Amino acid sequence: MNMSDQELLDSAQVAARLSVTIGTVYKLRTEDEAFPSPVRYRGRSPLYSPAAIDAFIAQRSTREPSARGRRPRLTLPDSVDKAQFSERLRDRIATGAGTPSVTTQADLIAILDLNSVTFGQRMRARTRWKDTELAVIADRLDMDVTDANAALDAARAAKQ
Repeated sequence: MNMSDQELLDSAQVAARLSVTIGTVYKLRTEDEAFPSPVRYRGRSPLYSPAAIDAFIAQRSTREPSARGRRPRLTLPDSVDKAQFSERLRDRIATGAGTPSVTTQADLIAILDLNSVTFGQRMRARTRWKDTELAVIADRLDMDVTDANAALDAARAAKQ
């Protein structure tokens, strides 16, 4: 299967998917044998298959605690619909509910004064939405935000 460069992920996109810094991606690439090899390069930048990165994420999320006893990253139980709020948010943006100020996720990221990594963590229920962010979302996109942190709360409750 021959993928175009647009379908492949660069290091910044891989970092966002893994919720880590680009430096961590470089470290994983050189030190972790399980990290996928680049499919090809654009100039000197490695490009990765999204499927290989997703498989790496799945493999990391099922591992046991490390020798130091640190648990792997928080994973959501299968019973939690982790996409409920984020999917509704994406749909509201796509249908033009935030017009004229919010027409893309990038517009919302700028209005919320977040970076793309933090926004991605919020959308994947890795970190909690702040009340000020939810107020802006509710106001600009005219949507119910009461369940915005429900998936994160359920994951934390299941972990205890």
